[in-house]
Amino acid sequence: MQAKFSIFKITFLLVFCPFWAFSNSLNLSENIDYTEISVLTCDPGSEIYSLFGHSALRIKNPENGHDLVVNWGLFEFSESQFQFGYDFAKGRLKYYMGIQSMSNFMVEYRRSKRGVREQILNLNNEEKLQIIHLLDENYKPENRKYKYEFFYDNCSSRIRDILKKVFKENLNFYKSPNSNKFTFRETIHQYLKYFPWLELGIDLVLGQKIDVLVNNENLMFLPLNVEQIFDQSFVLNNKAKKNLIKSKNTLIEPYKNKNKFTSIGLYSWILLAITLILIVFKVDKLLSFWNSLNLFIIGLLGLFLIFMWAGTDHNATKMNFNLLWASPFHFILIYCLIKGSWSNFTYWYLILSLILIFTTILFWFTLTQEFNSFVKPIILQLVIIYYYYFKKCSFQINLGKTNG
Repeated sequence: MQAKFSIFKITFLLVFCPFWAFSNSLNLSENIDYTEISVLTCDPGSEIYSLFGHSALRIKNPENGHDLVVNWGLFEFSESQFQFGYDFAKGRLKYYMGIQSMSNFMVEYRRSKRGVREQILNLNNEEKLQIIHLLDENYKPENRKYKYEFFYDNCSSRIRDILKKVFKENLNFYKSPNSNKFTFRETIHQYLKYFPWLELGIDLVLGQKIDVLVNNENLMFLPLNVEQIFDQSFVLNNKAKKNLIKSKNTLIEPYKNKNKFTSIGLYSWILLAITLILIVFKVDKLLSFWNSLNLFIIGLLGLFLIFMWAGTDHNATKMNFNLLWASPFHFILIYCLIKGSWSNFTYWYLILSLILIFTTILFWFTLTQEFNSFVKPIILQLVIIYYYYFKKCSFQINLGKTNG
């Protein structure tokens, strides 16, 4: 969840060092009575990389002079910005577990005025040693990298999984009231309400696989959910209950978000209105240009969605029903408009396209994928465009038959 290129490149090269060096030469297992292990929760920021917040583990031992942060939010850097962007788009960017000092970790959050809270885990010495052992294993060169999956394997879910390994079936997670109530898409929408264009982009690119209800454990793909669930979870130990969290601290006070909610839905209705006006007033040349421009942009979107589905390793971009309306086949109609002639092939192409778009309209409430509200006027616009040219094509074909 934390991925600012320049800051983390410097941090990765200058601050991070192998965990085995900490666990061996710094002897994290010594004076274990004084060791505290806590979960750090960082509030969402206003930058894209920080919109969903961040989670990390803190290992503190004042007796030994240790105050370290274990961070799974680092990614593999490339000297080529193009290569970095390409790897990210393809879903092949490898993330890392890294270690840094607590003071360095806090610099970015103080600068950006993002709240940071600490939940100190209620651990005995044996449990502390187990966690340190798991972190040691995780940071071995062969285990350090992992394939980042935003919804299933990230900085927050890794902390959940470590505690599950330590406590096993004795760990009882608090059941969030949002468990099995919202889909992944609806869940992340709560973080995107001040960023409608980004929400639109995410809704276009991510497919049906994120339109499933999120169970209690999967809710912990988000840092704030980890904090909420951990806060009221408990561990059974010889039939005795103990709270998972011993105590809490606020390290940086939360900063009130002053972003204003904005809606972009009006823009898509304006596009639909322009199309209707040009058709009603029969401004043919301008209408032909306007429709070609719209179809070209939507066709390019279709090519991009196909690439994200078939050409990348992202699981969330598969099964994308936006391709029902954002189709590369729109380029066929553009060709017909440029050529200025209509044929039987065009006639049947227009019929099939209308059937497909009408199917999208009939089932957008029942499809297992939720469509962004912005695209619904765009889909209606496509119906009007295709029906207009279907009538025009039918007239031309019938006129040709009459003349024949």
